[in-house]
Amino acid sequence: MSTLLELCPRCEASILKRVEVAHDIDVSGSVVRLPKVQAEECPACGFRSLSGREVRLFDVLFAPQYGTIRELIAALRTAGYVGMFLRQDRTESALAFGSRSYVRELDDGVRDLYLDNESSHVIEGLGAVGEGWVPVELASRRLTVKLPRLGEGENGIVYDVKEADDSVLKLAKPRPYSRNHLREEHEFTEFFASHGIPVPEIVDADPHGSFMIKKRLAGESLARVYETLGPPDAPLHRLVRATTERFIATLLELFVTHPEVKTSVSPNNIFVLLEDSTCRCLLVDTGPAPLHDYSRFSFAEYWETTIPQKIRQYRAVGYL
Repeated sequence: MSTLLELCPRCEASILKRVEVAHDIDVSGSVVRLPKVQAEECPACGFRSLSGREVRLFDVLFAPQYGTIRELIAALRTAGYVGMFLRQDRTESALAFGSRSYVRELDDGVRDLYLDNESSHVIEGLGAVGEGWVPVELASRRLTVKLPRLGEGENGIVYDVKEADDSVLKLAKPRPYSRNHLREEHEFTEFFASHGIPVPEIVDADPHGSFMIKKRLAGESLARVYETLGPPDAPLHRLVRATTERFIATLLELFVTHPEVKTSVSPNNIFVLLEDSTCRCLLVDTGPAPLHDYSRFSFAEYWETTIPQKIRQYRAVGYL
């Protein structure tokens, strides 16, 4: 991933801590146990996920149940998992997502590890470039993405693309929770649009949630705009605050009648568009946030306390 620290993607309240855990993988009915793997755990809500930075598919090769690495490789090849060792479809780009038909054939436990590994290699490969344009193959198409990244949140990283200047590429972070978040984002985007909430149109999405192409939203995130608004009595500050308050009130009303679409109202997830003397708010990410409790939501506390706290967190983990 692109940062040394990560905010919890489920509760967004705490920075994930590194822990060591045992992890079992079912390979065609045979359990392969990895006794010590790196995982990330949230001290606030207990969320845990294998670390995309540390746990790669190739850790499977060191499982103690096999006398030699050769035996494990032979077992996995016999089970048909040749894509773990050599991509069956050759590509010109070093950064690529493999054939989705191949991914569909993998056992569930192996599939998640494969997808973690795949996303981790692509994201770390992009991060290592620093600046410039880099080709990435998305299973069925190729895009050229611009570095450094355009933005980052708890579940994904967003990049400009050369082939369509009105669109962006969003890559899920290498964990099942984040891929599921992108799948649900795809599912619920049309719902929000049908209820009058401005959201980015989704052009294409991976069925496994690893990546998504979205239309670019105008404006900037509230997290970036907030500290440029001037003192509380400044006209611009009052305008953006009042617009944001109305926008969030509309979202909270929607969450009451449709709790299944409850999403995050973090300042990274709300874009502010200023045009002349007008202001609009837009929702960037429609993926559900089921742990968020808005029953006692106070906009004054959100504006005066929560947003500055979130901005400090974003800076600490490198999202801003």
